[in-house]
Amino acid sequence: MEVDAETLFNALGERYEDAYADSPGLLEVTEYVVSKLPRSSHVLDVGCGTGKPVAAAIASAGHTVYGIDVAENMVRIAASQVPGTFLKADMRTYTPPVKMDAVFAIYSLYQIRPSDVHKMMYRFAEWLKGDGILVLGVSPSSALVGGKGVHDPVWDCTRSKVTWMERPVFELYFSQTAWLNLFREAGFAIELEKMFDYISKDPKHTRSETHYLIVGRKSVSHPLLGPYPLPECLPGKSMRNESAWRRLQGHLFLKDDERMKLSSMLEGHQRILDIGQGLKDFLGKASARNKSVETLPTPFNNLPYPDAQFDAVIVTMILDYVDDLRDFLLEAVRVIDKSSSNARIILIQGAPYNEVQKLMNTVCTPLSCKNTGTAHQGLLLHSAMKILAEIGFGGTSLRPLSTSYSFDENSSSNRSNALVEMLPNVWFPGEKKHEQMKRELAFPIEKLLHDHPGFLQNELVILEAVLDDH
Repeated sequence: MEVDAETLFNALGERYEDAYADSPGLLEVTEYVVSKLPRSSHVLDVGCGTGKPVAAAIASAGHTVYGIDVAENMVRIAASQVPGTFLKADMRTYTPPVKMDAVFAIYSLYQIRPSDVHKMMYRFAEWLKGDGILVLGVSPSSALVGGKGVHDPVWDCTRSKVTWMERPVFELYFSQTAWLNLFREAGFAIELEKMFDYISKDPKHTRSETHYLIVGRKSVSHPLLGPYPLPECLPGKSMRNESAWRRLQGHLFLKDDERMKLSSMLEGHQRILDIGQGLKDFLGKASARNKSVETLPTPFNNLPYPDAQFDAVIVTMILDYVDDLRDFLLEAVRVIDKSSSNARIILIQGAPYNEVQKLMNTVCTPLSCKNTGTAHQGLLLHSAMKILAEIGFGGTSLRPLSTSYSFDENSSSNRSNALVEMLPNVWFPGEKKHEQMKRELAFPIEKLLHDHPGFLQNELVILEAVLDDH
């Protein structure tokens, strides 16, 4: 059975530093990035290991260093030999204390799952200042010997089980092209690439490895609106089977901290219009406590309410299905009481790394005879943000919301079968290639449920808009 990253690196400790710290290629790239940083920059080392060579080089140049690692032993060693702030933390749930000038993630993305790699690219971008620098150290899939591994077509990567430092591990590989695409999709412009062969200094681990270092500079203001580049125009109106959608929503799950995130946004609001039933789905019956909530399950061309009726409108996962985005948002603004200090519009759509959207876009949409184009949640929110600014709601902010679809069937095969039946029925009912869609969904769904048993990640983005003068 494969060894997880925390167990592996706790056991390796200083042996890892002895094997990998003396890498001329890595030091060259690190020095290049350090030369590009403003004075007294804040720099995060993700998967910092023992702190050498990356964190040590950054600290020596006079910058403020933060380091995280899943292995307590690594954090302890790093803190003992490099000035900085080092924490035991999982990159997937960590939030840095300040915006960073640079983020390094050197050889720390091998053992997380493909959807998490996609997610981390956007998280790295969110953690950076406006023109911050991201540095990744990876190995391209071309480095795999003898074609070992299984290709995952949804995430365009290779999953492989290998022996590394005498231990069986799961590793993830993307091609050189796929890595560059991930940078661009998350809003980075490539500044430098360096690929070289490296043989570790460990006497028991001497095989040659291909190391690929990529330096990208953040070039967009809103990474969560990706993937970039944005399409030139919105696709045509999509359709959704509402009864199948409600069955899927019956499996929606939020952790308490995510529930509180949304609840706090509505604190102080008394008259709320809930379009799409998101408030009910996210917060349950508690959403109506001490509030007047009006719920519309689907969008209307003309909202059946007088002007200035509500102090908040929340719209969840329906922008794909409105006839005209501008007209719909004008209606939403019409029913807002602009004299209220709490007046706001909240739009929630899928994040660019949403697993369900990824499955639909890569597996089902190409098989659809009604294909109106790949759904692009970021473009919907980008367009909505622009329209809202034009009509007075220009105070906007974006934040992620982590939800999942949880399935308690008594076996992984039952969960997989349930999802294979359910998902195409939501967006592609009655399609000629409906059965083919289900067959082709089986493998990627099985892999996702292996990555995180019992649920599919359903990552979302919240766009909050308030009046310009608030």
